[in-house]
Amino acid sequence: MNSPRGKTLTLALTSEDRYLPVAVNFAENSARAFGLGNTEALHLRLAVEEIFSYISRSMCAGEGIQIECANGVYYTQVCFRLPVSKLNLGGFNITSSFSYDSESDLEEMGLMLASQSVDHLQIRSEGNQRISLILKKEKAYPESVERVSVPEDAEGLETETPDAEKLKVFSLLAAGSDPAAPNLFKYPGKVVDMAASGECFPIIAVNGRREIVGGVLYGYRSEKTVQLLGPFIFHDGKARETGEALIEACIGRVARSKALGLLSFSELPEFLAGGFEPLGSLVYFSEGKPPVPKKSFYRHLHEDPGCEVWTHESMAGYLREEYGRLFLARSIRTVRDRGEARDEGASLFAAEIHRERAQAVLRPLWPGGDYIENIEKHVRLLGGDGLLNIFFELDLGIPWHAGLIPALSRGGFKPGIVLPFAGVSDIVIFQYHDATES
Repeated sequence: MNSPRGKTLTLALTSEDRYLPVAVNFAENSARAFGLGNTEALHLRLAVEEIFSYISRSMCAGEGIQIECANGVYYTQVCFRLPVSKLNLGGFNITSSFSYDSESDLEEMGLMLASQSVDHLQIRSEGNQRISLILKKEKAYPESVERVSVPEDAEGLETETPDAEKLKVFSLLAAGSDPAAPNLFKYPGKVVDMAASGECFPIIAVNGRREIVGGVLYGYRSEKTVQLLGPFIFHDGKARETGEALIEACIGRVARSKALGLLSFSELPEFLAGGFEPLGSLVYFSEGKPPVPKKSFYRHLHEDPGCEVWTHESMAGYLREEYGRLFLARSIRTVRDRGEARDEGASLFAAEIHRERAQAVLRPLWPGGDYIENIEKHVRLLGGDGLLNIFFELDLGIPWHAGLIPALSRGGFKPGIVLPFAGVSDIVIFQYHDATES
């Protein structure tokens, strides 16, 4: 059946075991109606089953909750809205698999399985002692091995927004002609659905015969930061003109939005890099190969308005130096222990894993009193699983994130790059450095 784009369905019920079949059937049937395949819908059902069981026994038993199922075109999202009472989210850490001897550990093992059954897990505070627990499960798309011939020239250059068929051709060109292109482009149907959902926005460059000679995808990493994927250039004849035309077209599209800058994690060609500020480099490791540093870039679209950021005193000097180099106006605040009571429960980190790049990105979701131990466990587990590139993102606009900085430093992480306005405020990406690295 056709997927009802943008549709959201809501179920209100009590978190009791007897309502478990109602919850899981609601989520699975909604996912199927939104176009999720059998395997993906069953994985989502498993995740919802484990989560509902956990919250109805250990987190907020007998409380009124809401479950929302939303169609994201290329994914289905399930959102649990629930009150905070005896909050124990440590079981969502992937490190919960280290031990599960007690009954409590077995319950949390179920949460770990649930988090691995979906593609994204996020927790948000809604205020008024309520939180949202958000799950996303993406559709499965066929991988394309089709090769598309590159155009013979780039004369008569113009930029335009592609329709679905041209977007698929652009994806195939990017996948087949650029070794640095992300694996995403091997799934043209997914790119089309991502554009239809508003996740990304494509621009292509065409020659006088309407053949595609280049393209770029852009999307909003935050309200104030636009992230670029590309530009990809398929003909060397007018590479500079093609790249500049795509960047200018992108700037023209976002100029009236609240975006303050363009962010690129891609290695830009020299003729484009001059129009951006270098943010710095992260080093990427591959088995049996030498490490490769990759630069990131930022381009101001408007005058920097300044903002407040929070850090630990041990990183204040680093931030002053970076903000001075990037000409960013920031009021740097340091967190200090004033004797207040602290959360001594289990902290929660999200782990986004990309096995094809041997990479993991950790993000803090919930504070706790076990930062040092939790970081060490994650590094041990991820490193033992062959993930050579481990990153940790902290949002400087969230004061409690600053409390992790000493634990990250002790655990072998060093600040790598600052991403302006990429979250609530700026985001710092830390990279793990093994003590044995030269």
